[in-house]
Amino acid sequence: MLEAIVYVVLLTDLMVHGDLIPDGTTLAVERSMRNDWKGSGLCRDATPEEIALYEEDNGASDGGGARLAGEIDALREEHEALGEQVTTLQVEVTDLEGQKKALQEEVAALEKAKKAAAK
Repeated sequence: MLEAIVYVVLLTDLMVHGDLIPDGTTLAVERSMRNDWKGSGLCRDATPEEIALYEEDNGASDGGGARLAGEIDALREEHEALGEQVTTLQVEVTDLEGQKKALQEEVAALEKAKKAAAK
């Protein structure tokens, strides 16, 4: 008889059949293995969101490629927005440097006037 498959998330790195599986990995395992691992503190039950991501990555015909493509597009948009923000901040820095120079010149002129008034 086949055992029920349950989804777990590893709480620690685990070596299985010579392969290192990092903590945080979602796996589909038999209930008996889940019980052993959970009893040993090696895993926890996966949330519905984690199960959906696992099934999308491992059950979808494209292996989760559509989700990854969406994430890549979102990262590209974020990169472009950050690039624009950097450009804006560089202009602001240049403006502030000009203001700083003007203030330094004004301070120097005031100090010169102060010395002249003290004489």
